[in-house]
Amino acid sequence: MTSIIVTVGPSSIKPEILRKLLEAGAERFRINLSHSNKESLKHYFSVLNNVGITPAIDTNGAQLRVIDTNLPQKISSGEEVNLYFGTKSGDLCDRSSFFILLNHPEAFEQINKNDIMKVDFNGLALQVKDKINKSLCIGKVISSGPVIINRAVDVKSKTLELSVLTEFDKYAIEYALNKGINEIYASFISNANQTRSIRNLAGDNIKIISKIETSMAVTNILEILDVSDEILVDRGDLSREISIPLVPLAVFNILKLAKTKNKPVMVATNVLDSMMTNSIPSRAEISDIFSHLSAGASGFVLAAEVAIGSNPVSSTALLKHLIELFNNHKNGLHGIGRIKTPSLELIGNELFNWL
Repeated sequence: MTSIIVTVGPSSIKPEILRKLLEAGAERFRINLSHSNKESLKHYFSVLNNVGITPAIDTNGAQLRVIDTNLPQKISSGEEVNLYFGTKSGDLCDRSSFFILLNHPEAFEQINKNDIMKVDFNGLALQVKDKINKSLCIGKVISSGPVIINRAVDVKSKTLELSVLTEFDKYAIEYALNKGINEIYASFISNANQTRSIRNLAGDNIKIISKIETSMAVTNILEILDVSDEILVDRGDLSREISIPLVPLAVFNILKLAKTKNKPVMVATNVLDSMMTNSIPSRAEISDIFSHLSAGASGFVLAAEVAIGSNPVSSTALLKHLIELFNNHKNGLHGIGRIKTPSLELIGNELFNWL
């Protein structure tokens, strides 16, 4: 059975959309804590529960992220920016100056003068000029670009040692356990001990899906497989740490190793990315899905496609259809067992005619 996992967000957190997602084939629903707060977490659980869905949570994990800023869309090279680490409310930020507030306070001690910090893939780049106190660095803009709340921040040529859970993660896990969840997607797992620590917090009855997003996780994949119920390979964040041509090689190697241990592996990021805005997918996306099914993928995650995309239901219905086509072919029924096209109501005219 190949799972379809969807991440709920502004495009899909409506009862009528959630019901259609269930009809389209979505089986597991996630709330991404990187784009949540206490209020939205409560709201999402309420809406999902009212439709009969018990979601999973996807932790922030050990990734440095922007949690507040006052930077304009365009900031000139040479400008100075205050970099604050881990103040919960941002009350300590000097809002009369340019600032960025970052989530993991333990990162501060690992940042050094002249380090280069970059926001997201095409965002702002700064060089650290000085460290002022226990939570403030001064950075100089060396490359202009956007700074968006919740986007990741990388330090060039440096792997930061960060807590596997943020304070909000811990709060959300406790809240979600009280709501009856049965699985947690653990972000930025790099070794088996991190997975064990989350299991110790959540309990043995909760399924732990370790997310592979770092080069260290790829190195330690065998030990992570041993202590995880399932594995999810996030190709997007993994491409921050290893070169993009190496990402598919890493994924297929993980699929091969997981098969020897009988552990399910799910694949995430850019599964049907073109359908974020378009009614139909690209040929490359179709081939990518079939290639991973052939290699033994046990599921796919539609994250941005369902959370913020324009076609959450049709992208889900299409993925379900492709999985059914693959299974039909795998069972030797190609050309004999006809797979019914998803309904016009679910996928719309253009995709219906394209299929």
